[in-house]
Amino acid sequence: MIALYLLILVDSISATVIIPLLGPLLIDPATLVFLPDASLPLRNFVSGLLVATYVFLMLYMAPVLGRLSDQWGRRPVLLLCGAGVLLGNLLAGLAIDLHLLPLLFLGRLIGGATAAAQPTAQAALVDTGSNKARLLSYSMLFSSLGFVLGPVVASGLSTISFSAPLHLCTALTLIALVLLWTGYREVEKPGRKVDWSTISIFEGVRCFKEAAGDRAVRGILGGFLLMQVAWGSFFVFVSVYLMEAPRLDMSLHQVGAFMSIMGVGFCISNGLVQPALAERFGMRSLAVAGLALNAATMVACLLLGSAYQAYAAALVAGITVNIAYPSIVTMLSDRVTPERQGWILGMVGSAAAMGWGVSSVISGALGGLGQALPVVLAAALMAGAALAMTVAGSGGTTTAAPD
Repeated sequence: MIALYLLILVDSISATVIIPLLGPLLIDPATLVFLPDASLPLRNFVSGLLVATYVFLMLYMAPVLGRLSDQWGRRPVLLLCGAGVLLGNLLAGLAIDLHLLPLLFLGRLIGGATAAAQPTAQAALVDTGSNKARLLSYSMLFSSLGFVLGPVVASGLSTISFSAPLHLCTALTLIALVLLWTGYREVEKPGRKVDWSTISIFEGVRCFKEAAGDRAVRGILGGFLLMQVAWGSFFVFVSVYLMEAPRLDMSLHQVGAFMSIMGVGFCISNGLVQPALAERFGMRSLAVAGLALNAATMVACLLLGSAYQAYAAALVAGITVNIAYPSIVTMLSDRVTPERQGWILGMVGSAAAMGWGVSSVISGALGGLGQALPVVLAAALMAGAALAMTVAGSGGTTTAAPD
């Protein structure tokens, strides 16, 4: 299991490490690496495109690779994903060293297309047949750690060079691949083979249509998508609100502390709180409670009067959102057969990517009308997700797992 958890950690670090580097690489005139003669609007557009390229490739390919892992096996798909993450990091690091923007885009394309290591590794953990809720929660602990460590690695190693964080990710991915190759063996399933006739270039679209037509999962997946739009809106734009709110006027350093404390909340919830609660309460109850409390915390952020209150809200927000997240994922996993775990967990990754992409567009437009509006929207959508989750998926269940 160590190899699976390490691969999830590396995959998450690789997804986030580039984001803090985009400012000095493309925006700041003092450190500009790419497009030195281009206008600022064009450089901003390219910066956003680098993020969108990764997100939308992941959105499309995660369920495709998940279904492939159901047919071909978890191990070969995990090795394929790990190799893709390795190559993507290597190309991105070389692109920065050589000042080649097309090579950076190629690295992001490959990285995004193979960024299904987390859902496929989660499916491999579910295959073990142990405590599913606990294993999924621990997998999200490592994902959360990667989400926190990515920006830390970027800011720490960028003092050496802007490519150093990517080179470190390349080395870590190589270690994860070696451990996966030598230490992970899945249970053989006789007769399992890839039916290539069921997989095509339109597989991503087909997976979404299949999910929409499945009564057991569509309501839960729809509620999860709504949650991701809400959380993406809050996470991306709350920092702007905290710096602009007259009562707070927090500095960049204070906002950085706010985000770090939220990351600590992620880890506390996934490592301790959610697994403990899962021993006593049903997954639906935890999902609804986590979503509702998170919405209330977002509203509280609009009423803050000091930085210390903001730090407390950050911790609560990080804990509550990660009470809901693994609970919803467990609900989805419980509603499909073992032969479809890769597909459904791939759909989770795809829905998360879609939610964040949609939230960036909507909240970016609302932000021009007032810095508080994206946070208000996020709270309303999160409350709507809590309401939807009270009944989502109750009309059909593939397996007999309890809510």
